[in-house]
Formats: sequence, C-alpha cells, structure tokens
Amino acid sequence: MAVEAIGAVDALRLLPTGPAEPGRTADFSAAIGQGVQHLEGRLQAADAATKALASGKDVPVHEVMIALEQARMELTFAVEVRNRLLESYQELARMQL
Repeated sequence: MAVEAIGAVDALRLLPTGPAEPGRTADFSAAIGQGVQHLEGRLQAADAATKALASGKDVPVHEVMIALEQARMELTFAVEVRNRLLESYQELARMQL
C-alpha cells in the first residue's frame, strides 16, 4: 500500500510564498478550486467504497476505513482553512483606515 500526501496540502503548495516570479501570476481561486475538486473526489471515493461494502462486494474492510478516514481528514482540513480565511477577512474588515 502506498502512502499518499493529503491532497489539500498539495493544493496549498501551489500558492506563492515569496516574491512574485516574472511571468507568473498568483491564482488563489484556482488553487482553492483544485483543492475542492480533490476533496470532492476523496468524498466520492469513500462513498463508493462504503456502498460497495454495503452491497456485499468483495471489498477489504480496512480499505473502506482508510478511504473514509482520508475523506474525513481532508474535509476537516478544508473546514479549518475556510475558518481561517473567514477569520482573516473579518479581521481585515474590522481594521480602521
């Protein structure tokens, strides 16, 4: 079994952290969109694995549990990222100019 990185973290690596490189534009919405698409894929894979196990197909239980846990962890991570972005926006809105 191969160990994979959490996809949402991989999507955040696309964001620039230093000075802008010439010819490269920072597209935050594209990085967030890729993260959401990856999350949806994980959720659908976990749902498909659960349905296959419930329908009596020959699916190892540990693989279903791994798929469910990966989906849960990535969903939790996405919610935390959303919470931090919302808190940052609210903090900026409270700033007096």
